[in-house]
Amino acid sequence: MLKAGDFFLCGNSGGVMGAVIPHGKGYMGVAPAHIFRLAGTSQLRIGNQKAKVSHFAPTADLAYFPLLAASQPSVLEKPNLGEASLENIARKMDCMVSDVSWSVVYIVLQPRNLPGPGDSGTPLIQEGKVKGMLLSINLGTCRGIVVSSEIIKSEAPTQ
Repeated sequence: MLKAGDFFLCGNSGGVMGAVIPHGKGYMGVAPAHIFRLAGTSQLRIGNQKAKVSHFAPTADLAYFPLLAASQPSVLEKPNLGEASLENIARKMDCMVSDVSWSVVYIVLQPRNLPGPGDSGTPLIQEGKVKGMLLSINLGTCRGIVVSSEIIKSEAPTQ
């Protein structure tokens, strides 16, 4: 079953699916658009399924693609200040939400457990719910930028 935090391959690189949202009678995966732009393709492989990005958000670094395999939808909620974690299928990285706006969430990362290449898109989790999706980190300051769940919902393609 596909779910938020699963890895996907795209060209010679890949990333993490940040959320699974309902769409029509099925589901769509959400991931950072910059992964596809850098790879030079909108094709991806997730689990044993091939997919193609069907929607790039016009105002955010988000790409949406249909999921044909069984999928577990993400519960998307607004982030809160305080403890959180970045969680993908390979690992969990504790962090702290330090600033929240409608569109962007700033997190403080632990220097001994930083995200690395391929972790872009990792869901930000609080209370078992997806609060956003990792877009970038600053290694010098151990801070990260997360797109909020509000933007993930608002930029999704219409039915």
